[in-house]
Amino acid sequence: MKKKDTGERSVAEKKWEGLQKKVESYLKRWNMIERGEHIVAGISGGADSVCLLFVLLRLRETQGIQVTAVHVNHLLRGKAADGDESFVAELCKRHDVPCRVFRIHAAAEARKRSCSLEEAGREIRRESMKSVLEEVHADKIAFAHHQGDNAETVLMNLCRGSQVKGMRGILPVAGEFIHPLLCVGKSEIEEALSERGVSWRIDATNFENDYTRNRVRNQVMGELLKINPAAEEHICRMAEKMSELWEYMEDETGTYIRECVEEKGNGTLIRKETFQKIPYVFREEVIRAVLEDVCGSEKDLMAVHVRDILELMEKQPGRRLSLPYGVRAFRGYEGVLLRKGNRQGKPEAKQEMPRFRMRVFERRGEEKWPNTPYTKWFDYDIIKNSLIMRTRREGDFLTITADGKKQTIKKFFINQKIPSEERDTVPLIADGDEIVWIVGYRQNQAYQITEKTKHIVEIEVYGGEENGRDN
Repeated sequence: MKKKDTGERSVAEKKWEGLQKKVESYLKRWNMIERGEHIVAGISGGADSVCLLFVLLRLRETQGIQVTAVHVNHLLRGKAADGDESFVAELCKRHDVPCRVFRIHAAAEARKRSCSLEEAGREIRRESMKSVLEEVHADKIAFAHHQGDNAETVLMNLCRGSQVKGMRGILPVAGEFIHPLLCVGKSEIEEALSERGVSWRIDATNFENDYTRNRVRNQVMGELLKINPAAEEHICRMAEKMSELWEYMEDETGTYIRECVEEKGNGTLIRKETFQKIPYVFREEVIRAVLEDVCGSEKDLMAVHVRDILELMEKQPGRRLSLPYGVRAFRGYEGVLLRKGNRQGKPEAKQEMPRFRMRVFERRGEEKWPNTPYTKWFDYDIIKNSLIMRTRREGDFLTITADGKKQTIKKFFINQKIPSEERDTVPLIADGDEIVWIVGYRQNQAYQITEKTKHIVEIEVYGGEENGRDN
């Protein structure tokens, strides 16, 4: 962009200088970058990452930091993606910034990892940047997430059932990961770059609603900003307060765990007598922390599992329920015991799940869907979470009729006369608590392809039995 006069140049300098000072103040507040550190920065070519690069270039001059750029081409958008790659490479060359380019097929990785395309892309970027961090012995990894990204994350976590922990949104600092631009909005970034004469690439897929985040950004946040133009800023301020609150809650939760949780020879016991003396607001956090510890991971653990254990605590001794990672919860006389193993306390054999792969494509209109036992097609656009294969959990259900009638998986297994000892081995394709496909038996009617379907997900399962049936 060509500047017409010194007055316009002055405005440009004021906008950019204002943004730079705002970001540097934010960096100092969170102690993100120290003098002389080596920063690996993710540069996609979009306005946000270009802004991040120029912020770091200023710090290279004033703080003596080193900058290495990383660009990941997911090989999804053909010439447009190649154009982004060339743009970033030329930008870095012009400013004497080392640039590492990774060309990784995200769709193939999504199939390999049995996760959504969105999740695969996120994992690939982080893995690529961490590999460069180790290779060049850098100190931090910088992402270009801004205020709007943070607000979207808070809303997405809220919809998934997150509590205080999830309401923190994107953390300014998380280990080696830093987010210098969380203090500025998208419009601030674009205005500062434009008036400075800096160009950037536009990813047209950001305006499509194929991904969950895009739908939140383009539809939900769009409406909220109409209600209040400062909605993003207010959500982000709330996230900061939640982060402060979480620090306090985490410390208090640790205290309550020491008071009411006891390691037994065959599991971890939450004692009812002392648990019920805990302030109610901390009870879910105690259960969540204990459950994560027993499972060994927080992935696939949801609010419904915490609520199930809370409800189990109020039931009669002898009741039990199944949880992720082969964990079982037993209601005894003292409280709820969590353990991995069967009813005799012996380690359960690892459940060998069949392999599966997914492929997402646009509907052309002329496709036909054969009645094959272990390949099925569903409406991709209505999927709310990442599809996973697992066995049953308490609370699982599916829609069994076109008019929306639902049925629990437990009742379905009983009606189908599936032996109780086999029910925990039947593979399920799950969208949260809703089962999309009971492999070898039945599909969820709510996920069927209709005239309104725009994108289709094909799921192919390997290892199913030939005598399975599907409706």
